[in-house]
Amino acid sequence: MLKPIEIKSFTQIDTIKHSSTPLFDALKLYESENVTSFDVPGHKRGLDPQSELYYYGQSTLRHDVNSMPQLDNYDNPKGVIKEAQHLLADLYLADDAHFLVNGTTEGIQTMIFSVCRPGDKLILPRNVHKSVLNAMALADVTPIYVTPEFDATFGIAHNLSYDQVKRTINKHPDARAVFIMNPTYFGAVSDLASITELAHMHHMPVLVDEAHGAHFRFSPQLPLSSMEAGADMAATSLHKTGGSFTQSSALLVQGDLVDKRKVKSVINMLTSTSASYLLMSSLDIARKNLALNGYQRFEQLMPAVQAFKRAVNDIPGFHMLDGFVFKELYQQQLDESKLTIYIDTTIELSGFEVYKLLRSDYNIQMELAEPNLIMGIVSIADNEDVLNRLLHALQSISRRYHQSDGAVHSPVLKQLNIPEQAMGLREVLYADKRPVNIEQAVGEICAESLMIYPPGIPIVMAGERITQEIIDYWQFINNQPILKIGTENSNQVYIVEKRGK
Repeated sequence: MLKPIEIKSFTQIDTIKHSSTPLFDALKLYESENVTSFDVPGHKRGLDPQSELYYYGQSTLRHDVNSMPQLDNYDNPKGVIKEAQHLLADLYLADDAHFLVNGTTEGIQTMIFSVCRPGDKLILPRNVHKSVLNAMALADVTPIYVTPEFDATFGIAHNLSYDQVKRTINKHPDARAVFIMNPTYFGAVSDLASITELAHMHHMPVLVDEAHGAHFRFSPQLPLSSMEAGADMAATSLHKTGGSFTQSSALLVQGDLVDKRKVKSVINMLTSTSASYLLMSSLDIARKNLALNGYQRFEQLMPAVQAFKRAVNDIPGFHMLDGFVFKELYQQQLDESKLTIYIDTTIELSGFEVYKLLRSDYNIQMELAEPNLIMGIVSIADNEDVLNRLLHALQSISRRYHQSDGAVHSPVLKQLNIPEQAMGLREVLYADKRPVNIEQAVGEICAESLMIYPPGIPIVMAGERITQEIIDYWQFINNQPILKIGTENSNQVYIVEKRGK
């Protein structure tokens, strides 16, 4: 069973300390000094007023600077960057926090490189982000895939159950670590606290892709954040729901199962030596806003989200994921801030058509579309007014396109069997490859990961042997208006060239 939600009382936060933004304040001070620049970047802090870069504002240009003693150094922070990172760690209950300027992708790479050695096994869900696959290929890590719970009604993969992880650990007690998403793209949350406790009993650190969970820390109505659940490392996209600039994220670390010195060494290996001060200062600003206002904002927002969901369920043809039903069916929690809206076939539109219609006729941009659904993300910046805007648009679409006598059909997406892993990811990376027609690929080793994106549910991974089931399904989705990743020609697939040819 899921453990009760626990959240640190915000009365324990040092509001005076979190009212400061050490890195952002240092940038403002540097801006006021009007320094003559003979260093990089080449726009020289907006020296040419005729440049179209001026569109972004003089302060933006003046804050786009390089490392110097006054502004600290990303590779070896001892001043304002270090202070800002310590504040972020304090807010998220971590021992250490590292600013990331290449998104959560960099954090995922760092976690795997820091913990795993070549040949190590990593237990992970099948529906991970492609950055996890790329990191395993580079690090020569062997994936132990676990099939996530699949929702046949909505046609989407959810998260891993505790029992699934337990069976996999028992089968692979030599695995190096466990990798979990908190949450999935659609908001499914495993019992992370229990899974972490189980993994630690087997001396396995828990690595968390928390790209879509930066807001969990700020409402008792939301699931546990990774650090609250006891996980060892988490890559957290503050830019997704926390309010920082796109591509800015954080890596959170706690406990003794991870070598913290190695973590920093790997980050320096993966990060540009010209780390963006605009991205880092946006993390500093977002941290302050979350610390001072996050709890109150989400306390106001979550009732509005629940009211929105109830109202959508009253619209003919539209249905929301229900957190109570979700828990009963899958023994998982649901991030209620995710707006996953199922469109049944009494609406004479696909998810893709509703997605386009919302943008063209109602000026509303959703996060993604699939054949039977659309999905939106709620963040700290949202409010009841924007939710009502979406609600009124859906009501309008229903009035225009609902057919009361229409038949309701099942989603087109389904869960596939996991095929044989015939070759390691790193071995495939360097292998010779050639294209073949998809119908001729039975039994061949796939040289590329084929998936539907978003959200990136894999059909076949690089190194796996292609089955007839995979071919049939790939040909089926070729007739759907779905973005397909991993192949330039949807009728062909790259396979590993057999040795000796």
